[in-house]
Amino acid sequence: MILGWIQLIVGIMLWVLAIAAGIAWIGFCFGTIIIGILLLFFAPRILIFPTAFISVFANGFLLVGLVNIKKGARDKDIIDSEAEWVKTDGEDNNKEPIAGLLEDKKDKE
Repeated sequence: MILGWIQLIVGIMLWVLAIAAGIAWIGFCFGTIIIGILLLFFAPRILIFPTAFISVFANGFLLVGLVNIKKGARDKDIIDSEAEWVKTDGEDNNKEPIAGLLEDKKDKE
């Protein structure tokens, strides 16, 4: 569960980095007016490239972190399906054969 929180924090930090890089990139492109206008007309996808590239990893960390947090909370309530629970009174001399138990159950129905 702690790993999930760490991954969530890394994902949020990557989103902050992606937005900052995107703003800096657009500022750089339009700071040089000719390059900004050429990119706007001929290759507008390049203007959002830094944000789009970093956001892929940010979303990955966010989703994996949320899954790990949810899995950590869910694992507390899960009982192992392979476990066999037997109610005993602590004495070994009171064991009945399984066939007898099945017959008793049929009689009760």
